Amino acid sequence: MSTSKDTDTSTDSNSKDLVKEVDIATKVARTKETTKKDLQYRTTWHAKEGYYYNFLRSFYSEESNASLLKLLQTPINLSPESVRKWWLRRKERENIFLQQYLPERNQTLGNELAAAHFIVYRGGAVKFYDDDVWIKANEYNQYSLPKFYDSERVLEAIDCTDMNLYYEGLVNLANLQRVEWFSVNGCQHLDDWSLDRITNIFSETLVYLDIRDCPRITVRGLCSLYKMRNLKILLVSELITPKAFELSCMLLQDILPDLDIRVD
Repeated sequence: MSTSKDTDTSTDSNSKDLVKEVDIATKVARTKETTKKDLQYRTTWHAKEGYYYNFLRSFYSEESNASLLKLLQTPINLSPESVRKWWLRRKERENIFLQQYLPERNQTLGNELAAAHFIVYRGGAVKFYDDDVWIKANEYNQYSLPKFYDSERVLEAIDCTDMNLYYEGLVNLANLQRVEWFSVNGCQHLDDWSLDRITNIFSETLVYLDIRDCPRITVRGLCSLYKMRNLKILLVSELITPKAFELSCMLLQDILPDLDIRVD
């Protein structure tokens, strides 16, 4: 009798263990099936089920809550210096917005002509292959560029000297075929991140680069030029830290033996 009882007890324990294993396997399988939506720990108030948009939705923005609260808690300062800084920040945001990438422009003109229009309209100049003339807008901001796609128009050189060019605007220069000459001399708003984006855009084609008088570019940005394998001439202003600047130039020339660095 005791033997049969022991057998029944062992059978029950084995079945319980089997059930536990099945439950664990099921939980593991469900965990693997977890989607990104399941992992979302916070749902915005207007996205919850049962809530609907109303006319106040026009004044709501998830990104602006913190800045709005900060603005409400900040004392109003109408001093001339404060007004001037506010105006400069507003103009900067406006310029960045106006330099955003427009897919419709590239679809109509192609990458080459779209980049040319973007640069010339903002005071720069461009030059195409098989053409010795630099195209630049006159005093009335009028210039001669095709308004439709032309496969024979391929950019060779881009001059952005003294332009109000921002990091966000450089995306308009992507996917150009054979740009060999590029100048951002005097571009006050370009920084190390901007120079890194330039090296990524023109890493295979650029031969000449002018980054003089760009106060926001430091030694860190200069080191990113190692990606430009075909770069032959680099024009640069001496940076504030002379030792780090000299070391960066030596390292660049060690990686790019044919590079001629001309310090202004």
